[in-house]
Amino acid sequence: MQRFFQSIDYVEQHLYQPVSIHDMASASNYSTYHFSRIFKSLVGDSPKEYLRKRRLTVAAVRLLKEDIGLLDLALECQFESQEAFTRAFKQLFSVTPGQYRRHADPFRLIYKDQFSPHMLQHLQDRLSMQPTIISRPETKTIGIAKRYSNDDLDLKVLWSAFRPYKDSIKNRVGNDAFGIYEEYTESQDSTGFTYVCSVAVSSFEDIPEGMVARTLDAQLYARFDHKGPIAQLNDTLKYIWGSWLPKSAYEYVEKPDFELYSQGFNDSDPGNILQIFIPIRKIEKHH
Repeated sequence: MQRFFQSIDYVEQHLYQPVSIHDMASASNYSTYHFSRIFKSLVGDSPKEYLRKRRLTVAAVRLLKEDIGLLDLALECQFESQEAFTRAFKQLFSVTPGQYRRHADPFRLIYKDQFSPHMLQHLQDRLSMQPTIISRPETKTIGIAKRYSNDDLDLKVLWSAFRPYKDSIKNRVGNDAFGIYEEYTESQDSTGFTYVCSVAVSSFEDIPEGMVARTLDAQLYARFDHKGPIAQLNDTLKYIWGSWLPKSAYEYVEKPDFELYSQGFNDSDPGNILQIFIPIRKIEKHH
C-alpha cells in the first residue's frame, strides 16, 4: 500500500502540471494495467476521474480565497479552456464557478478529499475472508470480448448478451463460465480493458465468428468466494486489493484475473457464490 500511496502523493504534487495515467502508475512502480485495476477498486474513481475531481476541488477552494480570473484558474488546473472548466465544475458541484464564487457557500460542495490510508481502515474491520490458495491447470476458453473504460462496465448486461451464444461454442468442457479481465491501451493518457465472457473448451477448432480464443495459463491463484449480488462485487474487490493482498505472503502476478460462474448462477439468489481468481506468487524472503 505504501507504493500505491506514492501515486496519490504524486498527483498532489502535480495538480498544476500535465499528468498521464502512466505517470501515476510509474510513481508507484506498478504497470498501468495493474495500477488502473487496483486504483478503481480502492478509490472508487478511475485514476483520470480522481485527478479531475482533485483539480476541481483545489480550484473551488482557490475561487473563494484568491482574486484569480476563471480562464487563468482553468488553465492552471490543466483544463484546455474556460468552457471546459465551467462544464466540469458544474457537472461535479451542480453550480458554475461564477455562481459558486458569488454565493461563497463551500458547504454546498462535496469536495473530493485526497485519498488517504484511513479511508481503507474500515476494510480491515468490516470484511474478513480468507481465500483458498489453489493451483489451476491451463484452461482454454472461447467467448465474446468487450472493450470498456473504467467507468462503464456492466457485468449483468454483458452476461445477458453472451448467454444466447453459449450453445454455439463447440468442444465445451464442463458448465462453468469465465469472466476474464484483460488490458488494452486506448490512448496515451488512458487505459481501457477488455472483459471476455467465455466458457472452457477442449480445443480451439471451430471458433464461432465474432468470438475470441483465450488461454488461462497454469497458475497459482487466490480464490475468493463472493456471496451476494454482483452489484456488491466492488466491496469484495476493495477488500482483496486494499486489505488482503498487502498483508498476505503473496504478490500479484501480472496475468489476467477472472471470475468463475458456476452453472445456474442467478444474481438474484442471495445464496449464490461467485468465485474470484487473483493470480499470485509467494513473496520470496531475502535474508
